[in-house]
Amino acid sequence: MKSGAKVLVVGQGAREHALAWALSRSPHIAQVTVAPGNAGTLREPHVRNVPLAPGQIDAIAQHAAEQHMDLVVVGPEAPLVAGLVDRLDQLGIASVGPPHALALLEGSKIHCKRFCEAHAIPTAPARIHTDLQQALKDIANRKEPMVIKASGLCAGKGVVVAGTPGEAETAARSLFSLPAAREGILVEACIQGWETSYIVLAHGTNYLAWPSAQDHKRLLSGNRGPNTGGMGALSPSPGMTPALETRIRQSIIEPTLEALVRSQTPYRGFLYAGIMVDTHGAPHLLEFNCRLGDPEAQVLLFRLESDPYEMLDAAARGALDACTPRWQRDPALAVVLAAPGYPGSSPSGAAISGLDESEESYVKIFHAATRPGPAAPLADGGRVLSVTATGADINTARLRAYARIEKIAFAGMQFRKDIGLVGVS
Repeated sequence: MKSGAKVLVVGQGAREHALAWALSRSPHIAQVTVAPGNAGTLREPHVRNVPLAPGQIDAIAQHAAEQHMDLVVVGPEAPLVAGLVDRLDQLGIASVGPPHALALLEGSKIHCKRFCEAHAIPTAPARIHTDLQQALKDIANRKEPMVIKASGLCAGKGVVVAGTPGEAETAARSLFSLPAAREGILVEACIQGWETSYIVLAHGTNYLAWPSAQDHKRLLSGNRGPNTGGMGALSPSPGMTPALETRIRQSIIEPTLEALVRSQTPYRGFLYAGIMVDTHGAPHLLEFNCRLGDPEAQVLLFRLESDPYEMLDAAARGALDACTPRWQRDPALAVVLAAPGYPGSSPSGAAISGLDESEESYVKIFHAATRPGPAAPLADGGRVLSVTATGADINTARLRAYARIEKIAFAGMQFRKDIGLVGVS
């Protein structure tokens, strides 16, 4: 393992702050660079920001080459779908993340659904529609709750769970107006049960399973309101058992990796399966993401005890067999603090107070949409902070996170008050 390594993290959210923070603690790393980063990454030792947006594919690849980066870790999905890893591969730069063709498992829900059907991966039955009127006829013939999904990337907000045909019709009309629906939409059966996130780090058919986690997608307490990119998370996921984990691996993760190897397109990087466990205890794939989840990344990386660079470098180079990651036994919980108006348009520029107090070792504030201000970091709209804590049990972690939130303020700050209290259904 090389010492004095240089690593580039691509992205600007709380997930990327968590990645940069975890990597900066590795004894093998001399410098972590984040493109573009945020006000939180600027505060971390051995971490610097560069003003390159995730969509600047060629500029990021050129920077990685000029700076002789030993590893590039791609945080968000958009640059993966846009082909950043393909460009890095052309330059011979090691990276964590799939190339464009494999990132379409996330970038196109239509492609993902067809892949699952072709390889007998359990998932909800769905019909694909490229025409609004066709979709409305399908919806009118259904009586049960359904899920309406835009096929393309929509930052976690292109999915609507509709309880009635009227709600589904409204959702279809709305989603068809979005760029994410250029390829079409899916009208999908709504499987009743509870959700969990299952993330592995893979190279070919070899993979390391990370601890389970549970995201909280709805904006409001009590699992009400619109879907968001995620308002909180906890790890491990309540309800996860060794038997269920084995079933997820055998019915979803392993068939997916094996099918990609058979097609001569072996997977490399994080593969995140959003799972619905039905009322009979059977797991069904809701979606694949081709990167770490956010806010799942915050709770998982805060629980990681071993060196993240060793694991990520091994994934990039096909040496995962040599890795045995260690995780804290204590659970972790994260609460997202969002700007007013989120998940719609939200104002930016509000000063954030309460960030300069010294932290206990069991609490960490990961920045998302923040930027430096003259006296204090400024909220930059959307999801602003992710307050993360560990504890001997999930209730202790919860109390610690909310106690820290009481000391933070910015104009219009909103957050769920029930993370860790309710299951996600």
